[in-house]
Amino acid sequence: MIEKHLHELAEVIGARGSATLGEKRAADYAAGQLAQWGYQVTMQPFRALTTFSWLYITLYLWPLLGWFLGWWWFSLLGAMLFFLELNTVETISRFIPKGQSQNVIARHPQGSGAQVVLVAHLDSSKAGLNFSPKMVKNFRVSFLAMVGSMFVAPLLLLIASIYGGAWYYVALIPCLYLLTICATLLHREIWNFYTPGANDNASGVAAVLEVAERLKENLPSDIDLTVLLTGCEESGTYGMSRFLDASGSEYRNAWFINLDNIGRGTVHYMAGEGMFPVYRSSPEILAACQAVAAARPALAVRQGVYNLLSTDALPALRRGYRAISFLSLDDEGLLPNWHWPTDTVANVDVATVEKAVEFVSELLKNVSESTKKKS
Repeated sequence: MIEKHLHELAEVIGARGSATLGEKRAADYAAGQLAQWGYQVTMQPFRALTTFSWLYITLYLWPLLGWFLGWWWFSLLGAMLFFLELNTVETISRFIPKGQSQNVIARHPQGSGAQVVLVAHLDSSKAGLNFSPKMVKNFRVSFLAMVGSMFVAPLLLLIASIYGGAWYYVALIPCLYLLTICATLLHREIWNFYTPGANDNASGVAAVLEVAERLKENLPSDIDLTVLLTGCEESGTYGMSRFLDASGSEYRNAWFINLDNIGRGTVHYMAGEGMFPVYRSSPEILAACQAVAAARPALAVRQGVYNLLSTDALPALRRGYRAISFLSLDDEGLLPNWHWPTDTVANVDVATVEKAVEFVSELLKNVSESTKKKS
């Protein structure tokens, strides 16, 4: 069934941009499968940004405007807003036009006790120059340069306001660097297209659906299982945020297990994730993952830390929920075919997806015992 789900999502439906018809078709497909297996399915409609580009173009232009105005405090404000948005706290994104999206929420009709939420995002991203095979190798370095520029710009402008002279030109340097990033984002929005999203993230959705089908009649009686397939992850993890806004109180003690980009490379469970800073995963989940990895060495699933872009686990971790992500990385620690037109079914290794399915299925057997120890 994994191959079937990959084919339907990445080839029949194809590109699934955030808050687009393709994303809606993917949600309908997944909801239909889950309902067919007896899950209690609901759709959670919400509105969210359709892309992250316009938000970050605004933020990256902020220091340049501060330089023109000579207001170091204005530039510092932009850096603070940047940090908040980066960590899924909506600030100026509240004022940017939004599109209609949805989450698929499916609860297993049987079972009770330890709550587990299996998560994967439905949407796919546009390609972008910074994700090209030559440039993506330096993605983390480029990101740190962006962060540094955002916070150095107000400092240099403050120095310039005190000492004047050449310092004003020095203060312009980080602003100009950020301007080049704006150009790549503008190119992304105008000239690039949505990818088929086979690895990112038809692979994760296919894995979640495979686990859900296996458990339709064989769910351990002490597990309360929910499947959450989110929209608008690629534009800013909004699907997960909207789910937590609406239903978070019901899942305060749940384990959120997120599957994302698990179609090629070596599967990793992430001990921490986040771009700046890194949020640690829950000790209980980590211990359970380590136990499964030790018991099933043939799966070759490793522990790692993910600090590139955010996943759906990040909003949960930031809010204090128990969450962990599974991602597959290549030998350079990157996501294969990440946000690039080569993200096709032909470049997905089904055996890698199956390893993730086996690992997560085994992990669920450890959930109840670990949760009881916590309580």
